[in-house]
Amino acid sequence: MRFLCVIGLTATAAALQHGLAGARASAGASAVQRRALLQGAGAVATSALVQPVLPALADDKMEDLPPGAVQAYKQQWPGMQLATDYYVFELLNQVANPQAWDNVGALMEGKSSGSAQSPSQLERRFITPMRILALSFPPDEGGDEMQAALDSFQKSMFKLGREARSSPGGGETPNPNTALGYWDAGRQSLNAYLVAMNTATGINRLVPIPPKGQGYPRSKARYTQFKKDAAICQNRGGEALAGVWGNLMVYGVAGTGVSPCGMTAAEYFQGM
Repeated sequence: MRFLCVIGLTATAAALQHGLAGARASAGASAVQRRALLQGAGAVATSALVQPVLPALADDKMEDLPPGAVQAYKQQWPGMQLATDYYVFELLNQVANPQAWDNVGALMEGKSSGSAQSPSQLERRFITPMRILALSFPPDEGGDEMQAALDSFQKSMFKLGREARSSPGGGETPNPNTALGYWDAGRQSLNAYLVAMNTATGINRLVPIPPKGQGYPRSKARYTQFKKDAAICQNRGGEALAGVWGNLMVYGVAGTGVSPCGMTAAEYFQGM
């Protein structure tokens, strides 16, 4: 049986991002240094991720990109799409409902285990893969646009987390309009990032989020089923299916295997 193994970013990759960010901050870093750094990043962040076959589009620019950019894209695009789905199907509802703001605050918080500090869900789902991709692409081939969008996204998420953690207590009902404004600002920054990625690769795959999430073409039912199958799979002691940003293993490519855990990653990303 042929196995597909999707290994998302681990704490090792999270630690790596510090070095990557520092490299980008150095204004004098040359293109050669930049690509050498990303080759090292690929060795740590390589996920053995085998995605659905990429479509051969007429405007596909992948052959013109550096190998490091191509590798990073193939590794990270499923996680980026899944994170975008989460942003619409889960985070929006939590932000709109002040009673669920504890979940919003938890998204921004890392966890401590002894002397080790694990990255927050925000870091694992969004920031780290976005940073790796931004650093993988040359500045004049989407890298600068991605980095600018990432910086703007981080600012919006910081404000959103601060708002969620400062909700009034007692009998007061917090007004979610401010938090929704931060969510929308984050949406626009995330969209700018996705558009920059689609433009740089010439593959119009990643789906931006419409205003208020209304008319988002991807299926919430499929997203919910994918998560449900993941939970059942873990409870059965099967593949560690914690999302693309966690540890994920799926069976089967193009009908060559049957997953005992329901919907596979390949099936999820091939559908809308």
